[in-house]
Amino acid sequence: MELEFSETFQQELPSTYLKFLKKNPKGTEIKISGRYDKRIWNMMSEEDLLKRWTMNGVGEAANYECLKLYTHVQGENIEDLYAHSAHFGRVKLDRVARGFVIGHENGDYLYIDPECSFSLWAYYHDGGEITKISGSFDKFLKSKKSL
Repeated sequence: MELEFSETFQQELPSTYLKFLKKNPKGTEIKISGRYDKRIWNMMSEEDLLKRWTMNGVGEAANYECLKLYTHVQGENIEDLYAHSAHFGRVKLDRVARGFVIGHENGDYLYIDPECSFSLWAYYHDGGEITKISGSFDKFLKSKKSL
């Protein structure tokens, strides 16, 4: 997997994902039928990723970094708290908070986890649980179905 430093987001991201952003300037939908997750993800455009919003009583963030707000709600000391994954056990909340959100569906978020080889995960807002969706953005794109 090739990584590329993004001046826009000031971090390394998979080059395939950055190319995908450029090819889809208005965002797009991707239908997947994965092992643990079947749904249509609304993939955000660069403009959507950068939009800032406020979570009352918690703080402000851009869409791509919104998991830091959600994990804050789960616990004040996120270094010692965990998100649960039915298939992968416990994952520290501070790791989830650093995830790079790329899409959403029905209040849940699709994110890239830079601490797990830039794999793709889903964050379920209802209970704060997570699930690994794909080992990489490349594999995720290969698993998509035509709409």
